[in-house]
Amino acid sequence: MILMCSQKCFPASLARLCGIVSLAAALALSCLLPVQVLADAAAIQPKQQLSDHDSALRALLWLRTSGEYEALCLQTFNTALAHVRDTVRTPSADKRVKPPAVVMDLDETVLDTSGYSVYLLSKGLKHHEAHWRNWNRENLDQIRLVPGARQFIKNVENEGVHVVFISNRPDAGRDGTIQVLRKFDLATQAALNDANGVKLLLRTNTSSKQSRRDKVNDKYTVIALLGDNLNDFSDDFRSPAVNSIDERRAMVRKHAAAWGSRWYVLPNPIYGNWTRYIDWKNAEQYFENSK
Repeated sequence: MILMCSQKCFPASLARLCGIVSLAAALALSCLLPVQVLADAAAIQPKQQLSDHDSALRALLWLRTSGEYEALCLQTFNTALAHVRDTVRTPSADKRVKPPAVVMDLDETVLDTSGYSVYLLSKGLKHHEAHWRNWNRENLDQIRLVPGARQFIKNVENEGVHVVFISNRPDAGRDGTIQVLRKFDLATQAALNDANGVKLLLRTNTSSKQSRRDKVNDKYTVIALLGDNLNDFSDDFRSPAVNSIDERRAMVRKHAAAWGSRWYVLPNPIYGNWTRYIDWKNAEQYFENSK
């Protein structure tokens, strides 16, 4: 609503400059006070809290449009590649026993599937496995690559290092996942289809990736892991090891030496295990006494 006075427009929030000031008094005051004073008064009014929709929209827009997101991805891949090259070119007894490998998550690490979040937001839906399956089946063209992912994979393979994909995409949808990876020429059809090989390890009966990481470790020396979720790196970040925000962050600090030297995180402000520890109905509490 806009209030008119002396052919100038002022926001209706002026009427709330003071709880005991009447609307008529506020109108009169708006005619007398300098424009800058009025603007300053409006600026200090309590701002309406962002809705869940607005918060999700901002996160999505940041991921899909910001140069900062792309820069962070490229920074992560460049740093990881430098580590891979240094490791490969440094003599090691481990590498003589088993060949080197890099383990990567898929969604929001290699594949940009933020289009699914756009779909949920536009339809007013919450995540559900059925929604995820249907979207993946019908929207292959909307799946993109995380900036720098394909070049990183090619560069790593050029160093003679095996790349393994460990994802919590269900193994029941294996054909669809293979189709996506083949679309971007990220692996051969034969390697992806090899049930006895160690190339594409999807979720079967548990979301824990530890048994699948162990399978890779049996055959390769893992020199780097990349993911967008702490659970992509170790089960130390899962319950019962951690059951709160503080415990999760403390575990990050416990593994401080691994970040940027063996473990590499891609940015994902949209979803992940971090969301499970948030009390969304009382989110304001996290702005108090921030650490």
